[in-house]
Amino acid sequence: MNDFASRLETAWLCQLTREYNDICYQYGVRLTPPILRINRDRRQMGSWSATDRILGLSEALIGNHPWRVTLRILKHEMAHQICSELYSRQDVDHGPLFRQACDRLGLEAAFQRAGADLTEGLAELDAGSCITRQGRQIIDRVRKLLALGGSDNEHEAALAVQRAAELLARHRLDFDALAEGEGLVHRTINTGGRTLPVHRKAICNILETCFLVRVICASLYDPLADVSLKTIEVLGREEDAAIAEHCYHFLEDRLEVLWQRNRRAFAGNGRTARQSYFLGLLAGFRQTLERGLAASRAATGKLVQGKAQPAAAGLPVLTAEQRLEEFVASRFPRLRRMRSQGISMHPEAYRQAVAEGRELTLHRPVRGNGGAIRQLT
Repeated sequence: MNDFASRLETAWLCQLTREYNDICYQYGVRLTPPILRINRDRRQMGSWSATDRILGLSEALIGNHPWRVTLRILKHEMAHQICSELYSRQDVDHGPLFRQACDRLGLEAAFQRAGADLTEGLAELDAGSCITRQGRQIIDRVRKLLALGGSDNEHEAALAVQRAAELLARHRLDFDALAEGEGLVHRTINTGGRTLPVHRKAICNILETCFLVRVICASLYDPLADVSLKTIEVLGREEDAAIAEHCYHFLEDRLEVLWQRNRRAFAGNGRTARQSYFLGLLAGFRQTLERGLAASRAATGKLVQGKAQPAAAGLPVLTAEQRLEEFVASRFPRLRRMRSQGISMHPEAYRQAVAEGRELTLHRPVRGNGGAIRQLT
């Protein structure tokens, strides 16, 4: 092993130690740290040896897959450690005891299978959870609306996002009538940056307010660059997450375009004017979007009063919001809100941008071109 590879492996082991300790803290699990080892086995992605207390992960796993996958394999092996050290039993067949340990760590079912089946778990993680035929039909309609998101005409793209959100609002009753076991998804948007600018936090606020998802600002390790990058975690139904993710990319793409068109009016004011303009544009866009959603939900609300809710005899019915909160708690058990810090503003740039953001609406029919939603990473 050359010097660079040796240093990189040392960095991986240090990061895995931090991740291990964080998982124990987040899920309230009292485990004695094992010996962490990176092996060269390309067939077995992870292993746990109770005899010598070695938890091993594959070099190929770390180098060839996103870090979020490595974390899930780490949890899988930690579940084996829980069985042997906390439950005093070895569940080599990945039976009920092992699944109980996995649930304790918030590990998805796809990664609770035997080692030979973990490849299927990787595919399921990338593909997302299964959704109903009804949900798929709505997604197809939404994709046609969002096809204009890549257009140079920001008005058309903005209206497409708004109409897609309204479509989801109109079908909310249909979604709520589905089985309580309906799958929720957790998607990660990698921002590619080491910090999270204030305008991205504002976008996250829009997504959580308008698209019925939970959005969490976090970070994810990049093993090849040995750095931690800021991420935006989107949790919710597949339909809602798809719209929220598209809206994030749409706004990111358009903010810079509109700033370049107007930056000369604020020459000499630098970063403060740019940041103020971004925030103003997002504020105006949010106002327009919320008005459209409110009107759609008001119309939908007339139907809610006469619609019966399905329930099993003697069992309470969990609302969609409650199921989402439980799902979020399983992934982020020690989630806490961060207090916002004050920022410097350029009043004129902000006021102008708010006005422009409100105008991100096109009062004419929208025609899709068959485009597809960009995949999350």
